[in-house]
Amino acid sequence: MKLVKDYMKTRVKKVRPRDSIFKAAETLAKYHISGAPVVTGRKVVGILTEADIIKFMKVDLAKTHNELAAEPHSLSIVLLTLLKGEIDIKREIERMSKLLVKDFMSKDVISIGPDESVLEAANLLDKHQIDRLPVIDTGRLVGIVSRADLIKALLD
Repeated sequence: MKLVKDYMKTRVKKVRPRDSIFKAAETLAKYHISGAPVVTGRKVVGILTEADIIKFMKVDLAKTHNELAAEPHSLSIVLLTLLKGEIDIKREIERMSKLLVKDFMSKDVISIGPDESVLEAANLLDKHQIDRLPVIDTGRLVGIVSRADLIKALLD
């Protein structure tokens, strides 16, 4: 039987609850990963994904389109609208810079043990529509297994 411990990655990129959201986003981008466990010590306290970050990036562009539609030929309206949009974006970035990973992360962590089968891991990923599972042994993070790791298991 193929086990999670045989296919998991043991060098896990992780973030901390008190990291800034920008530092966490930088980690995801730098290592080309779409999510990471949130840890305190070696205990998993959450999961942070690109989707968690993106859902908080709200800039109201609907107003801009409405204002342009009202006066499409007025250069001053267009310029003011663009300036207002830039100010709104700067405000949003400033708001986000004060937020921490703990404000974005999902706290309900679906995990698996290292001695579980890769079939059980696949079932969990499918059932919960997630891309990765932290591998936890005696309450501590020991690895991570992703959909790509399970495809590798299928090919072995």
